[in-house]
Amino acid sequence: MLDEPPLAARPAISRRTVIGAAVWSVPVVALIVATPAHAASGGVIDASGVALAFTGPQWSSTFTLSGQLALSPETATPTQVTATITWQGTGANEGAQGLYLYDGGSPAQDGGISGWTTLQGAADDQLYSAFVFGTTVAAGTATVPTVSTYLGDPSEGFMFGAETQNGGSAFWDGIITIRFSAPGYADAVLTVPYTQTVE
Repeated sequence: MLDEPPLAARPAISRRTVIGAAVWSVPVVALIVATPAHAASGGVIDASGVALAFTGPQWSSTFTLSGQLALSPETATPTQVTATITWQGTGANEGAQGLYLYDGGSPAQDGGISGWTTLQGAADDQLYSAFVFGTTVAAGTATVPTVSTYLGDPSEGFMFGAETQNGGSAFWDGIITIRFSAPGYADAVLTVPYTQTVE
């Protein structure tokens, strides 16, 4: 796939600055198996082992991925697995959409998923409507690691959505959706909402 053009240039505010009075809420995770975007032949992707955690408040709007996908049955041939990540604004960001993937200064330190390739979008601190990551797994694979990294560190947050300035604070209210897909398997969709409050 070709990289899609960014939606907008990086905003003037640094995306990794202290937020001030903003308080980060605990997200609620909902896991659903959605209608696949392609024909499935009986296989199922299970994303219940994948955790998405927001990394505030010391940094701005970032999150991490950890854990692994389960493929049932295991792959019969080498198979490409993709993760399509989108963000839809809510609350102060109602109607906004787009994600940043942080540029770490070198390809080895950019934001991403360890062992996965960026198929759509780019680690360039620009706003994109979606990011797609992919990895090809060998025949006989039953689990696929989904560990994000930034600056080579899996504990560092790597991506989030556009923000809205409100009363001196930056708000990132929205819903992160990750659709995991593979040919012959029903998609799994991980949906994690985030609401930020100011005291």
